[in-house]
Amino acid sequence: MMFVWLITGFLIGSLIEWLAHRYLLHNLKLRNISHAHFRIHHRNTRHNDGYDSDYESLIPKGYDHGWSEIVFLMLAVVITLPSVYVSFWLWLALLIHAFSYYWLHRKFHLQPQWGKRWMPWHWDHHMNKNQNSNWGVTNPIFDWLFLTRVKQDGNKH
Repeated sequence: MMFVWLITGFLIGSLIEWLAHRYLLHNLKLRNISHAHFRIHHRNTRHNDGYDSDYESLIPKGYDHGWSEIVFLMLAVVITLPSVYVSFWLWLALLIHAFSYYWLHRKFHLQPQWGKRWMPWHWDHHMNKNQNSNWGVTNPIFDWLFLTRVKQDGNKH
């Protein structure tokens, strides 16, 4: 039963990531939320071939330069905390997913060639002409499910 809860937690974490990225971080009507992500992070990434210097320091320079991502992850961890009453393993998987998200996303933007090879869906998210696709960061599961996975050549996969 432990493995079922771990897989469920991974899937829920991936769905939360997909929904937050799609409906909060790219929603320009929510300027206070989307500004740091879309206007700063995407600009840095596009101008530097995937690299974003805001990830160089483990302690971010400010809210618009990394803290917002950490705040959102901590908020997600707090919101999902009651899941521990359902299953410790579910909660643990959600916690691991949050840490994995930050580690993978940071590694991607510090080592873009690694990211291009191992996280091509995220590369496509930043480097496609239309950056409003490929919402999964750690994995493309929900992009496949919701048909929002678009490879750099423009074909949906």
